[in-house]
Amino acid sequence: MTLLTIAQAACNAVPIAPPSAIVANTNDTTARLLLALANEAGNSLTKSNPTGWISMVREYDFATVSYGPISGAVTSVGGYATVTTTGSAGSGIAAYGWIISGPSLYNNSVITDVEVVGPSYIYTTNLPLSDDATTGSFYFSQTDYALPSDYERSVDQTMWDRTRYWQMRGVLSPQQWQSFRSSIFGKTTVQRRYRFRNSDWLSSATGTPSINIFSIDPVPVDNGANLVFEYVSNGWCANATTNARQSQWLADTDYGVIDEYLMTLGVKWRLLRRMGVSYNEELDEYQREVDKAIARDGGTAVLDMTPIWGSGLLTPYNTQEGNFPSTPS
Repeated sequence: MTLLTIAQAACNAVPIAPPSAIVANTNDTTARLLLALANEAGNSLTKSNPTGWISMVREYDFATVSYGPISGAVTSVGGYATVTTTGSAGSGIAAYGWIISGPSLYNNSVITDVEVVGPSYIYTTNLPLSDDATTGSFYFSQTDYALPSDYERSVDQTMWDRTRYWQMRGVLSPQQWQSFRSSIFGKTTVQRRYRFRNSDWLSSATGTPSINIFSIDPVPVDNGANLVFEYVSNGWCANATTNARQSQWLADTDYGVIDEYLMTLGVKWRLLRRMGVSYNEELDEYQREVDKAIARDGGTAVLDMTPIWGSGLLTPYNTQEGNFPSTPS
């Protein structure tokens, strides 16, 4: 089914005369109403399944970015620590999304400005020097990463560091995040932690009013570590030609990523409500079908009332999470 056939099916069930076009039919009030109701139905269905519809759960793989050790000189300019290198320390280094670590720098020294002066690159931080200015080796590490463009919400306990075979700790609360980022005991562990935050710096860089980001602690100094997590997409419909996910109908030929039968029922009861006639039975049918679809979506685990605990040689109970091939304690 497509947007057009969903809208026409809802009209035929009411019944009212179905329009021959929806998106481009801007002079037809019925077509405009159907487009609005179809968008409402899609957005509502997206949020109706608390764990996310299987058709909308996606995997996101990305890699950490870090450069170093890079030789440079650290000085104080205007009360803030600055690191100067000959040539760029690495591509893509930008203000606020990156942290410098090295001699005479405090923990979590965030880059606030990047300036090019001749062959030199000057990286200004948000903190003063921790001791006398000096030269040394520095690491430039990205701590904040943009989320997928269709990100709606994360799926709990799916965040893994595949390079180390470790599950990352999170999602951290603001209190936990500051405790690890700002206190001394936060540096005593090596297991990576994460938090989803809102970013002013990335919003300014892209011109978007509000952008959520994925933040990592401790700041990764290993370049190319493979991280992965699963998330619920906000793309409940898609383009028929490119299959690109969308969060609203843009063409009559767009098709639904979620069950299109449910979308049709959602449009039908909303249409009856807007017409001012009884819609209780249609709403009840819609809600029952949504509940059944949620129960079937993705299947469920079988609960064995008489489990047999075997002596498996390789199970999660006797296999360590990482640091292979050392012997588990």
